[in-house]
Amino acid sequence: MTEIVIRKAVAEDADNIVVLVNTAYRPEPGSEGWTHEASLVSGSRIDSAQVSDALETSTILVAASGVQVVGCVQIQAKGQESHIGMLAVLPSAQTAGLGKLLLAEAESFAKSNFGAELFVLLVVAERRELIDFYLRRGYKETGDFRAYPVEAGVGTPFNPNARLAVLHKSSNKAHQHAQRAPVC
Repeated sequence: MTEIVIRKAVAEDADNIVVLVNTAYRPEPGSEGWTHEASLVSGSRIDSAQVSDALETSTILVAASGVQVVGCVQIQAKGQESHIGMLAVLPSAQTAGLGKLLLAEAESFAKSNFGAELFVLLVVAERRELIDFYLRRGYKETGDFRAYPVEAGVGTPFNPNARLAVLHKSSNKAHQHAQRAPVC
């Protein structure tokens, strides 16, 4: 892979973000990486209108390798909390540390730009391997759960009782030692 540049997404990135997120979260059989949820949720994870709205109401960072968007993460400030979501890495680029790098960049961005004191993540509760990934990055399980937001248009869970686990991390804690790329 060529050099990775992390930058704020712009409107022209929207279509690439849609493809990336849907490929990472709901890939075709045989092309999935380790973080997909295709066995738990059907339908698209995101569409162009949702990305356009996210670009207006939050910040999306993209990781680009040349002209290709290979990763993204969304940061939305809510008071002194920053909600981090839509962390996605192209399946062919997974396991190289890009997800860790994007998460660290999102946290740094939230702290320096929004004064975030708490980072909040929502993860499909059945995705234990993904929850464990976040725990290794300093997040804590809160014991709080939310109903899966079918009405948000992010797919339909096969289990009608699917829930999202709420994870928190204080921004004052030392970050994991991840190599950081500058955000342009």
